[in-house]
Amino acid sequence: MSTDRNVKRKVLHVIHGFGPGGVETWLLACVKYLNEHPELNIQFDFLATGGSPKVFDEQVKSYGSNIFYARYSYKSLASFRQKLRAILKENNYIAIHDHEDFISGWHFWLGGKYLPSVRVSHLHNPYNFVHNYVVNPLRRFSFKMGRRLMARLTGKITATSDSVMDEYGYDKPPFVEKRVKPAYCGFDTEKFLYDENAKATICNELKWDTASKIALFVGRIGLQSYDTAANQKNPEFAFEIAKKLVVNNPGWKFLFVGFKGETGERMEREVIGLNQQERIKFLGIRQDIPKIMSAADVFVFPSLWEGLGMVAVEAQCAGLNILMSDAVPREAIVAKDIVTLKSLSDTPDEWTDTIVSLHLPINRRKYAAVVANSPFSIHNSINRLISLYER
Repeated sequence: MSTDRNVKRKVLHVIHGFGPGGVETWLLACVKYLNEHPELNIQFDFLATGGSPKVFDEQVKSYGSNIFYARYSYKSLASFRQKLRAILKENNYIAIHDHEDFISGWHFWLGGKYLPSVRVSHLHNPYNFVHNYVVNPLRRFSFKMGRRLMARLTGKITATSDSVMDEYGYDKPPFVEKRVKPAYCGFDTEKFLYDENAKATICNELKWDTASKIALFVGRIGLQSYDTAANQKNPEFAFEIAKKLVVNNPGWKFLFVGFKGETGERMEREVIGLNQQERIKFLGIRQDIPKIMSAADVFVFPSLWEGLGMVAVEAQCAGLNILMSDAVPREAIVAKDIVTLKSLSDTPDEWTDTIVSLHLPINRRKYAAVVANSPFSIHNSINRLISLYER
């Protein structure tokens, strides 16, 4: 990598778009960090393969990054290739970092001779994503050929965890030769520092007594696309836990935060039918997740699978008790003393009993420092990325 401080070092990241997802939130934090640390002399630009602006685009641009739009699909391969090559030709990128899993192989192939020598394929989804994607012969071909092209054309294969790379078979040839250590998503740990005033604020908004115990679920409830997909966040199981918890334990409340969709709306109607609408709330998409985490007492994370499970790391940063499924990679555990693993074969009643039995940490504020010293802080995450771009 060039050390000439008079020349801005630029990396092109390939993503679907800046929607409100975990990867996008991480990359937004990255460009903010780079903007605040000009001494690093590095700029991230983005190619959005969804082809259109999303919610974070203007914020990303405000930090000095460029966003290019080129729709990637079977029908638009020719125009995508033309746009990608023009972008690469006109900019002197030191690396290309593709976040679209096996599709990166296709992107690199279409980039041709204009690709920089440093090429990173980043895996974010657990292998179950493949079952949701490969639903017809064309997509099956896309998956298999994309993996072959990736194995041939990428320089480094990384992921959100070692666990997910093993799931994909990247511990075996021809991938293992290019596999490197995970590039964990990071975040500003100060944002999730426990706020002792948050509970009063949230309870006042929801008209709850501040003495209430609050269990929290954060994740999409309904699916926005792929009708055949299973929701890895397992909101239906969380909903069964919520009903058991509030009916059998009068002091408890339950919060759902995340895209509601049809599933969430159906759950809301059921809650009204049970006359529990004042004790189980669906807040939809919120921008104040750190405050809500500070207000809660237990974080319920019953995922069926995860690439890592960053929201659980954020909850640990806030000093929340975490009750999570044993299907989540162990790499997501930073503070062992506040994380309790639970089997998905256990009943909602058993999960509920465990929630009620958990004791709050005495000093919740100390856990932000624990996470700050882990690979998940934005500082350590950025340094890991920069190391990837070395030839």
